[in-house]
Amino acid sequence: MIICFVNQKGGVGKTTAAINLGVSLKRKNNSVVFIDADPQGSASQWHAVENNESFDLFHLPEPVEKAAIEMFSRDYDHVIIDAPPAMGEITRSIFNVADLVIIPVSPSPLDIWSCSATLELIKEVQEVRSGLEVRLLINRKIPGTRVGRDVRQAVEVFQFDIFDTELCQRVAYIDSLTSGVSVTQYAASSKAAGEMERLCDEIMELTTQDESASGTWNSYNAPAEDPPSNTDSVWQY
Repeated sequence: MIICFVNQKGGVGKTTAAINLGVSLKRKNNSVVFIDADPQGSASQWHAVENNESFDLFHLPEPVEKAAIEMFSRDYDHVIIDAPPAMGEITRSIFNVADLVIIPVSPSPLDIWSCSATLELIKEVQEVRSGLEVRLLINRKIPGTRVGRDVRQAVEVFQFDIFDTELCQRVAYIDSLTSGVSVTQYAASSKAAGEMERLCDEIMELTTQDESASGTWNSYNAPAEDPPSNTDSVWQY
């Protein structure tokens, strides 16, 4: 499956979610390659800490070529692409090869509003690529707050599917990245690790459903017709 993480707004936890999903998929005996298409190279910097070997990673901050993705798809079970925080040529090229687009949304009005332009572009792509799957991912949710409780209802207005799993704002995500590992490697029994494992299970279920229906994830090759808590609880593991 070719999975891309996209959001035109920075600071929504896109790269953190992408990295942790990649490691979770690898831990479930999948071969994974990570394409860091963001010129900032945040994932590449993380990968370089202590020569991390969680998965293969390539920093390719340029428009994605279909031939290269086809090659990666032959060699790996999953290709994860971390898109730049902009709706430019790179992101458009990623939409043209992806099987699944994941849009992390943090529970802030500005972040929710920023999704609109991204989703409008995706709708245009879906008119040509009807097999393109899109999911919103509630990310950096603060447990026990009104905003956290209301975020799912707020993003439902976009009429796109939303993952059941919600990723919360937890210190384990920050500490693990600083250490150059994933949250499941850093704190395997933490609440953060449990969230990532549940998200991974949801995505693997999507893969199973699609393989049952069509035999493989290769949609890029298919034409269109075919009460508020205190601070401690916010940063709990």
